[in-house]
Amino acid sequence: MTLLPRRPRTVLIVTPSSRLLGARRSLLALVEALDEDRWRPVVCGQSVGQLGRALESLAIPMEVVRLGWWRKGKYFLWRPFAIARLAALARSVNADLIHCNEIYSNPYAVRAARNVPAPADSPCAGGAVPVLTHVRLGMKRGMIRKYDLGRADGIIAPSRAVAREFDGWEEPAPRVHVVHNGVNMDEFHRTLSPDAARDRIGVPRDGLLLGAIGQLGPRKGGDLILDAFARLAPRHPNLRLIFVGDPHRGQEQFADDLKRRAAEPPLAGRVFFFPFTDQIIPYYEAIDVNLLISRKEGFGRTIIEASALGIPSIGAATGGIEEIIADGITGRLVPPDDPVALADALGQLAANDSLRRMMADAAFRHCAQHFSIAAHARRIMDIYDETLEARGANL
Repeated sequence: MTLLPRRPRTVLIVTPSSRLLGARRSLLALVEALDEDRWRPVVCGQSVGQLGRALESLAIPMEVVRLGWWRKGKYFLWRPFAIARLAALARSVNADLIHCNEIYSNPYAVRAARNVPAPADSPCAGGAVPVLTHVRLGMKRGMIRKYDLGRADGIIAPSRAVAREFDGWEEPAPRVHVVHNGVNMDEFHRTLSPDAARDRIGVPRDGLLLGAIGQLGPRKGGDLILDAFARLAPRHPNLRLIFVGDPHRGQEQFADDLKRRAAEPPLAGRVFFFPFTDQIIPYYEAIDVNLLISRKEGFGRTIIEASALGIPSIGAATGGIEEIIADGITGRLVPPDDPVALADALGQLAANDSLRRMMADAAFRHCAQHFSIAAHARRIMDIYDETLEARGANL
């Protein structure tokens, strides 16, 4: 007798935001790449937003449950209702596992999961569904306690640098899995020439164009980029720079200061600011060198997205960035908080077209070999399976 295959298991992925920044772009790439015969994703967000519209185009279900920020006092009375609604959603979709896309949802998920029985055919049937939580950014040790990460069944870290922040965690501790993010290279491929891309976004065709794609806040180091750019500007009159992104709430003054400084000599007319957009590929296609000069960075998604399009990167040697860029081969690593070193690295690439092309080719090959979304999704699905088996073995 031929046995019918078991149903695909269901993972409820909880996200605290629907803006398509790095963490949500990683979520979107993952759910699209999951093997539909193994795992079926359902996404839970606080609003539909950009992520919901992207999920709808992929026919991936999204539900809205307003959770609120766990550490904000104004949501204290809301917590029991939010936890109950999240548990009800998990039961209604017959979730086998809850995956928090960022740590901020973890306190809600670990409490909701206690009231969600595992499906009858799950390895952990007879118990509650397990919770996995992705730690996307580097963090302070106190956040482990504040966001109840010790109550998760497992942690997924995007880099060894983030995983090391859990060293010395008091027992019992959940297992920490390191899984580098992946990029869909079928999506991130060139459809425009650099000239056509520059025409589309509205910057001059001539000269070398640098790009910094990400939020306009202190963590991303836009001030350091302007410091370095100002050092190079007199010697490279055709060097230009674009920023693509918006500030976090409360960081508007930092962004205004960047724009004010960029409007003054020697940068005036050479620095362009664009708001965040989910149609980001033309901005990558327009640039020659990608910059990620973060003061703290859990992974550095813009580096692999740029690499998939054959663009080298200069990154600060901090956090996960060190695990992505092969210094001198796929791009350059510079010390963090060092605009002089950044200016030297930029000057090297600006003055050497052949070196830049060599790094671009190497970045593409490195990305295809090490950061494919298919390999990322397979490893995540294996962790899902292992988590169910481990929970079942402990019942």
